[in-house]
Amino acid sequence: MDFFLDTASIESIKSFQDFGLVDGVTTNPALLAQEGQEPLRQLKEIAAMVAGPVSAQVVETDPERIIKHAQKLARVADNIVVKIPASTAGLLAAQALRAEGIKLLVTLNVHAVQTIPFIRMGVDYVAVFVGRLDAAKLDSTSLTWDTRRVIDQLNSPTKLMAASLRTPDHLTNAVAAGIHVATVSPAFWNQVFANPIFTSVEREFLQSWQQLPQELRRGYESWDDEEAG
Repeated sequence: MDFFLDTASIESIKSFQDFGLVDGVTTNPALLAQEGQEPLRQLKEIAAMVAGPVSAQVVETDPERIIKHAQKLARVADNIVVKIPASTAGLLAAQALRAEGIKLLVTLNVHAVQTIPFIRMGVDYVAVFVGRLDAAKLDSTSLTWDTRRVIDQLNSPTKLMAASLRTPDHLTNAVAAGIHVATVSPAFWNQVFANPIFTSVEREFLQSWQQLPQELRRGYESWDDEEAG
């Protein structure tokens, strides 16, 4: 399973690459707009610094215009995967773009049935919007499991991506369902590793350790073997 960082921030990508959590990057128009830079230049810079797939989303809704924009985005770099919407317009565009060999990520899927024509076609990725369903008080867990079953049943090469992850449970449930890719924002990872229970227990351990006199702690704490001996 791969982790794609959901951001258009160069700084965030560099930071999370150090943790080994950037197998790819997912951008969208909103994320690019947040950076306040020229979007195409920003996308080129991201594609150059990331070895894996980098997604770029079309901003059109008409099939012919989706195709034209997708063709332009695909030319940015060899590792670009073009995001197109899970709509009838997207379906028409996908047929033409697949014939050209353009890598596709079908986004905005909120029901497994939406993904079926694209999975049958064999697009590269379908992204299920987990957090969006929970926000609408719908069952996001079934969405992920059902979509994975569709992929298996159709014996498709399409990879399942879990997107719009908002809580740690979203990620663990998605992994259990057999996703191929989790697209995770920097804010999500920061939330995971700032768990208040972890912070409290870690502080408790260290406070207990500090109660031992320093001369007794020295050998245990030292990373110098001679001093430790």
